[in-house]
Amino acid sequence: MICAPAPIDVLLVTAKQGAVDHKPEPIYGGYSNARGEISLFAEDLVYRVNFKNQTVRQRPGLNFEAQARYDAAAAGEPFEYCNAQFMRLTNAQIIEICSSGSFRATPRLI
Repeated sequence: MICAPAPIDVLLVTAKQGAVDHKPEPIYGGYSNARGEISLFAEDLVYRVNFKNQTVRQRPGLNFEAQARYDAAAAGEPFEYCNAQFMRLTNAQIIEICSSGSFRATPRLI
């Protein structure tokens, strides 16, 4: 039997601005890119976080090779994929993001 890893924290996501219902989304990891954009891994999707507007947008997950490089990096350590630098977030950073309040989900761009 394969055991799924325990979530690091839970991100509260609302469907609309001012909505009362929060959907708790377990977060299992995340990374930042060179521009400082944060992406968090939920169970089946990735959220790009916008702190200024307190929003999250669903993004495609990492491809196999990028995921392997992410998995090989220790928390807080950089990794590279396609000549771009990324930083794997630490558990403390993820907890800080998740505890910063609820985020409104914005439509995914195709």
